[in-house]
Amino acid sequence: MKRMNKLAAIGAISILGVTVLAGCSSSDDAATDTATTSETSQMLPPVIITADQMDAVAVVGDMIDIVVDDPVNTVVAVDNPDVLEITQGSDDGSAIFNPGAKALAPGTAVISITSPDGSVRDVEITVS
Repeated sequence: MKRMNKLAAIGAISILGVTVLAGCSSSDDAATDTATTSETSQMLPPVIITADQMDAVAVVGDMIDIVVDDPVNTVVAVDNPDVLEITQGSDDGSAIFNPGAKALAPGTAVISITSPDGSVRDVEITVS
């Protein structure tokens, strides 16, 4: 009987200690993490390029989303890779992603969009 009381007491103290530590650490860390995240990084919406657009403006760091009918079979290229980094459209099995670009540096670049039927259109992007 004495042994069972001793084990019960040890178990209760252990659970209490874990609960107190978990409560303190998660509360303080969550508040700090939330404040740090919201102050240092904000997700901006992408610059959307639609089928009828011939030009667009972006800021260094912006993502550019090129809306096309067939993302996987459309090919995009850029004439100035120092200004824009191109990403081809893709299908990862769970989602289909439009082609796009990331604005790397100030300047002007032309994105050539080649549709599956072979037609090409150019979009001039000015990055500041």
